[in-house]
Amino acid sequence: MSSALALEPHVGLAERAARGDRGAAAALCERFAPAVRAFARRRLVTTEAVDEFTQDVMLVLVEALDAGKLEQPERLPGFVLGICKNLARDRALQRERRSGLLATYAAELPSFVPADAEKPTYEILHLEDCLSSLSARSRELLRLAYAEAASPAEIAKALSVSEGNARVLRHRTLAALRECMSRRISWEAA
Repeated sequence: MSSALALEPHVGLAERAARGDRGAAAALCERFAPAVRAFARRRLVTTEAVDEFTQDVMLVLVEALDAGKLEQPERLPGFVLGICKNLARDRALQRERRSGLLATYAAELPSFVPADAEKPTYEILHLEDCLSSLSARSRELLRLAYAEAASPAEIAKALSVSEGNARVLRHRTLAALRECMSRRISWEAA
């Protein structure tokens, strides 16, 4: 994805995605994925379930943009949250239905004991919460610096800033992340 798309306001990206621009849709998915993952982490146990939920939300989002269902692009964050809530509610209803079926037909089913689910640690949940509170630009900077091991010059080019500015942004982003990690998780403070 180009750095120009990464920094474009979500309203412009939503409008372009509605006109069929797949790059803009991908940029929106990348931008909202951390928040969706944080939403899912609060409700799901395994990493695989969080990944599947995030992918499902992004598919619904892209489909809605493609079908022109987003009438007010400036309200896109709320639209994404609504998708998350609807999908979570649908899955809860499906679990209830399965529980009812299991109660009715349990005696006829063979015994099955699932393996222990991988539970995320408190630290991982806390880090994901803090990352979701950062701006898209700050998350992109961290991704470039730590996931892709990009040099300051490469980061500066990707973010369309000077190399000195990229270093200052990195310093401020890490300071904000450290400060956030020193506090309680946002949903605990509420």
